[in-house]
Amino acid sequence: MVDDAPRRIHLYRPHNQLGDLLLNVPAIRAVRERYPLARITLVVGAQNAAAVAGQAWADETRVVDTQNFLGTLLAAARRGPRPDLSIYFSTVSYSRSGALLAAWSGASARVGFDPSRWGERDGARLTRAIPFPEGAPHQSEISMALARAVGAECRPPPPYYVAERSALERAPEGAVYLHPGAGKRKNRWPAERFAVLARELRSRGREVWLLEGPQDDGTADAVRAAFGGPLPGVRGETIQQLAGRFARAALYVGNDTGPLHLAGAVGAPTVGIYGWTDPREWAPVGRLVRAVRAADARLESVTPNDVLEAALPLLEGAAGNEPRGGERCAST
Repeated sequence: MVDDAPRRIHLYRPHNQLGDLLLNVPAIRAVRERYPLARITLVVGAQNAAAVAGQAWADETRVVDTQNFLGTLLAAARRGPRPDLSIYFSTVSYSRSGALLAAWSGASARVGFDPSRWGERDGARLTRAIPFPEGAPHQSEISMALARAVGAECRPPPPYYVAERSALERAPEGAVYLHPGAGKRKNRWPAERFAVLARELRSRGREVWLLEGPQDDGTADAVRAAFGGPLPGVRGETIQQLAGRFARAALYVGNDTGPLHLAGAVGAPTVGIYGWTDPREWAPVGRLVRAVRAADARLESVTPNDVLEAALPLLEGAAGNEPRGGERCAST
């Protein structure tokens, strides 16, 4: 617990994965709401610069290239007024350059997880090392442990990402988005099963779009080939444009990758398809998030019918609305 309300707070989340950042947002927002008068600086990796633009989580966003040590040094040199509190968020990995940024902030209080959990020395020079949560809690709850350690007890309610008005105005209403790709090939559900899903949804009168990212290697074309006809696609859009689409979507279905987390965070009815990763730890945060995973934890064991059983109640508005990833305080 921080005894005196800090006037300046730095939050360090320099890892580049979009999904990991969005799982951190409940904790970031909790700190924001606990200390509404503080000036909060959010430090993120270069790949997430566009994702945090326009969000109200912080008063200032600082972008660093932690792959470039010189870039980290330059970021530290431009740190400005010394913060009262720095929080170094780390979950599955420990960024040494991120830890150095927290140390070089010169904050009076530097809070983070005990680095011995990763077999690392304390590069952040923590004034308070928090034990890493035991067991396998949801990733958003891991970050909330640090928020609670500085007095931000209440988990804010969804949505955890707000689309820009201009993006909302341009997005179609009620579309269904299928994302058959993923940067990690082992996260890709077979294209022919996405085609079956598209056929079933089209037969119910739904407008189905395919989403394709820069690392998806023709997965959308593979779905179209298996579908046996054209399907409209979304390619090359910004994070903000995608957020607008997803916020007005009737349904999003996709593999475990960044856009899945964005869809859940903006409040879209969202179905994630999982294999080796456990959705009890990694499912997106949001009110209308459902996860499908076979009992043997093999992606190829998930059938189109399994996904439809999760998706149709969302489409019909019959699903519950409890947020995933832990309880929130009633006082928010």
